[in-house]
Amino acid sequence: MMMEDLGIEAKEAAVREVAKLLPLPDLLASIASIKSDYLARQQTNDAQLSTMVAEQVEQAQAGIEAMDLSQKTISMLRDNFVGIEKLCNECQTLIENHDKIKLLSNARNNLNTTLKDIGGMMSISVEAAAARDSLSDDKELIHTYERLTALDGKRRFALAAAGSHKEEVGRLREYFEDVDQTWETFEKTLWEHVYNFYKLSKESPQTLVRALRVIEMQEILDQQLAEEAAEAEGGGAMANITNPRRSNKKGAGAIASPKNQEKSVGKGFKDKCYECVRKSVEGRFDKLLTEYVFEDLKAALEEAKAIGDELADIYDYVAPCFPPRYEIFQLMVNLYTERFIQMLRLLSDRATALTNIEILKVTGWVVEYQENLIALGVDDSLAQVCSESGAMDPLMNAYVERMQATTKKWYMNILEADKTQQPKKTEDGKLYTPAPVEVFRILTEQVQIVRENSTDVMLYRIALAIIQVMIDFQAAERKRLEEPASDLGLEALCAIINNNLRCHELSTELSNSTMECLPTNYAEQVNFEDTCKGFLEIAKEAVIQTVNVIFEDPGVQELIGKLYQKDWLDGLVTEYLVATFQDYFGDVKLYIEDRSFRRFVEACLEETLVSYVDHLLTQKNYIREETIDRMRLDEDVLMDFFSQYINITKVENRVRIMADLRELASAESLDSFTLVYTNILEHQPDCPAEVVEKLVALREGIPRKEAKEVVHECKSIYENSLVDGNPAKAGFLFGKVKCLAAPKGSLWRKLGN
Repeated sequence: MMMEDLGIEAKEAAVREVAKLLPLPDLLASIASIKSDYLARQQTNDAQLSTMVAEQVEQAQAGIEAMDLSQKTISMLRDNFVGIEKLCNECQTLIENHDKIKLLSNARNNLNTTLKDIGGMMSISVEAAAARDSLSDDKELIHTYERLTALDGKRRFALAAAGSHKEEVGRLREYFEDVDQTWETFEKTLWEHVYNFYKLSKESPQTLVRALRVIEMQEILDQQLAEEAAEAEGGGAMANITNPRRSNKKGAGAIASPKNQEKSVGKGFKDKCYECVRKSVEGRFDKLLTEYVFEDLKAALEEAKAIGDELADIYDYVAPCFPPRYEIFQLMVNLYTERFIQMLRLLSDRATALTNIEILKVTGWVVEYQENLIALGVDDSLAQVCSESGAMDPLMNAYVERMQATTKKWYMNILEADKTQQPKKTEDGKLYTPAPVEVFRILTEQVQIVRENSTDVMLYRIALAIIQVMIDFQAAERKRLEEPASDLGLEALCAIINNNLRCHELSTELSNSTMECLPTNYAEQVNFEDTCKGFLEIAKEAVIQTVNVIFEDPGVQELIGKLYQKDWLDGLVTEYLVATFQDYFGDVKLYIEDRSFRRFVEACLEETLVSYVDHLLTQKNYIREETIDRMRLDEDVLMDFFSQYINITKVENRVRIMADLRELASAESLDSFTLVYTNILEHQPDCPAEVVEKLVALREGIPRKEAKEVVHECKSIYENSLVDGNPAKAGFLFGKVKCLAAPKGSLWRKLGN
């Protein structure tokens, strides 16, 4: 009845719903779409209902299964309770025999333990034999170690259990001798693998990895035992039983200090590993350091190259086998480098027996070794340890000394040849000799050879040696310039001037190319600049000597000797002198570079003025009006002549002193003397009051008293102009006037007449 009512209610609800959807007759056309929408909703609802029903069915089944399991568990618990109750009832009758039962239980437990220990002890020899048998198989290396470690554990506990019973401990040690022998065989095999690490890394890297894994495992075990020994009571006794084979070897009186107690725990496999690697490297270097280095340099360098090339294999094959914390590649670089340094020291001990070519082969190998290290990622500073260790110093010293001696012999021969051969001319007539080009060709070749075949240190040493060679070469040239200018000759001196200018250019080029190749730390210690400037100084000295050639000319000397005499007053000296100069200047201008020619003209003008002033102050005639007039004409002649070749301002600055001295020589009063002298000191601070003294002595008609007053006043002016007792600066003239260095006692003779 209820279902019928629900059906009626559903139908009525459906009618109402349809009425809502179709309130108007026009909407009847949409019935089809409404129907299709309804069908879609119905399908969706059916699917949801099916899913919900299925889930509820599954949950109901799970609930039923859980109820069945609970029922079984309850039944089992009920049976267990019944059994427990039965056992409790039975035990109530045994309470009177509790002590006996306890003793029986303890006896049974002790018996089981004893049987177990006996079984373990009986198995020791079997396990030791199994471990010994597995030693022949490298693949079983780790398993063998684990077996031996387990046997060590049994030994350790057995000795601990024996405690203070010395006899039992002694018997136990004898029983474990088989284990000790197996350990010794195992360790021998292990260290053979480590010793052959290089070969194994390429042929059987798995074996090497297993050996290193054993070392790692032992290190971990040692650490654990050390911690246990530190924590346990009586740590010293524990430390001794940890490695009984080691403690047996100690004397009775050997007592470990607290500082070394940790070292007594464990086998120290890691340290032994490093030691084994070191011995392996020593063995690899043995033939090189004991035979080849003394007998055959070529074989030694070939062997060194082969050994050095192994570092690439060590990087590629050995290093991946070792734990990263071992830093094995860095260790190998250090070990190899130490022994290569030893090789270099042995070679240095017989440096004098090696030729320069052989020394360059050695340094060339060092460069190659450094480049290989850098290519493998080694830091530059570490890669250069070989070259900077000082091991090569005797080799470099021998090379440098020979290079300097050979170069000196060459350039001395070249300079000697220059003395006997006429200078050559360029297309524009400039004179030169082959010396500069030859010398710097030799020096450049030396630098090039070292750059290509040696180290930065060697290049640095060669740079210093070349600087010294240039200094010695300059000294040889200066020594030649010490010869009389007339003996050298004008053409030779002009060639020397041009040669040294060329030397300056070539030395600067060599300096730049060398400094570019030197690392900053070495370049900062090398100073080519001052040495290069030395060639310019020699060129200047040669210019002065060229001027001396002119002034040593007998004709020139004759004309200068007539200064301030009758011929001079008649115009037969200065005019002829500049005509002679003109002839010389034409040749010199053709022979030397323009920049040197201008310096030559300036030097010639200065020397001319020195001669004029010197003869002015030393003449024996009184200064009269015609003397002053002729001096004025000389100034004009010199100005006109020298201004043809150099800047007129430079000529005026130098000839001005002649005008000043002319005014000083013609002064009539104290004020005029002091005014002119003060003016001279402004331009020539080193003009001494002695000049005034000499000129006053050459004046006719000045009373002695007034002359003394003039000289005294000028001396005061000069002394007041000094700075710390010296002239403010040195001029070009008065320091060269010969008569100013003569004794002063004869100055007043003319004044007294």
